[in-house]
Amino acid sequence: MKEISKSVDTPHCDPWQSEPETRRTCMLLISLSCNLNCTYCYEEFKCNKKMTFETAKEIILKECEIVKADSKFSGLEIDLMGGEPMTNLPLIKQLVKWARELPLPVPYIFFMTTNGTLFDEDAKAWFRANADTICASVSYDGSEDMQKANRGVAASAIDYEFFHDTWPFQPFHVTISKQSLRHLSENIISMHEKGWKINAALASGIDWNNDDVTELTHQLEALRVFYLANPQLKPINLLTPPLLVQKPDTTELFKQEKFCGCGVYMQTYDVDGKAYGCHMFTPIVLGARAFEASTVDWRCDDSVVDPFCGPCVLKRVCHTCSGFNYKYRGSLAIRDHRACRMILVEMKAAAALQLDYLADNRQSLLPKDVMYAKALLEAVPVLDRIDLDTAQAPFTGK
Repeated sequence: MKEISKSVDTPHCDPWQSEPETRRTCMLLISLSCNLNCTYCYEEFKCNKKMTFETAKEIILKECEIVKADSKFSGLEIDLMGGEPMTNLPLIKQLVKWARELPLPVPYIFFMTTNGTLFDEDAKAWFRANADTICASVSYDGSEDMQKANRGVAASAIDYEFFHDTWPFQPFHVTISKQSLRHLSENIISMHEKGWKINAALASGIDWNNDDVTELTHQLEALRVFYLANPQLKPINLLTPPLLVQKPDTTELFKQEKFCGCGVYMQTYDVDGKAYGCHMFTPIVLGARAFEASTVDWRCDDSVVDPFCGPCVLKRVCHTCSGFNYKYRGSLAIRDHRACRMILVEMKAAAALQLDYLADNRQSLLPKDVMYAKALLEAVPVLDRIDLDTAQAPFTGK
């Protein structure tokens, strides 16, 4: 089975990955309950509601017709979400059995993100037997102490080797909190030693401060040194973005764009079948503030333009989530400016490592596109002009 791609339409894909398929994503909130209460969780309105088999079938069949009618879609990814989707394991089993026996009229794959705590031996046996039809991605926060601090459950309570053995192509997802930031490099190195694939992201809605900026700088520098000493390893995604940095002396300004397929390439359905642009706009996240997909023109990039970011040279590499923007700031466009300097640290670290790779001629770890190398070489002097200790966002590079 091919690796599942979660960003079917973004123009800013990780250059270390092959070009993703154009797959439509149908997200089903099959359960609004969860057995954990993670410190960084943004789902404030959990409850005991669950999606029914009939509702799920009706949605999937409708989504199949959308895929069949639109040539830009090559297939359908059916994301089973929560809460914790494993709290509705009977529905997961029903849907997979039904889809295989029908069979569905378009290429498809089931995907689910899980905290990994509810997999007993019977569940693991079932997932192994159906691993060609459903893929599970598990979250990982690092050491025992970090896992307990962030999620209230020990890492040893989760069989991570089961996930790695069953879906070896699927990265584990690391959310970087204030508590786990100081252990980032040791956690990532430990995961590499286990042979795991890794994706990481800063937690959203966090008041990152100067100490965090300094710590992230140290942690990413430690990883840069590690990767240079271990050229066989694929670097973590934080160090591999295409560096599409705006030239400060050009009149042709980059335009802010959506970084996901919200409402266009993806649709989320609540337990009652109502459609939303993505799960960030559903009642489990927004409560009474939730609004349906039909109220927004998701094809219009103007909805995500933050005026504050106009002169910033990083606005094309500074990804934003419209859902988090709306949840925390009441606007699809207004980004969390507290994270600006953390993004600057990431871009500087990425440029340093990628320049090292280019100088070492590590072609197996760099994209072959010469435009990528050109963009990197243009980005380096711009980033070098931005002093991390004194610069304030927006970063103009002047």
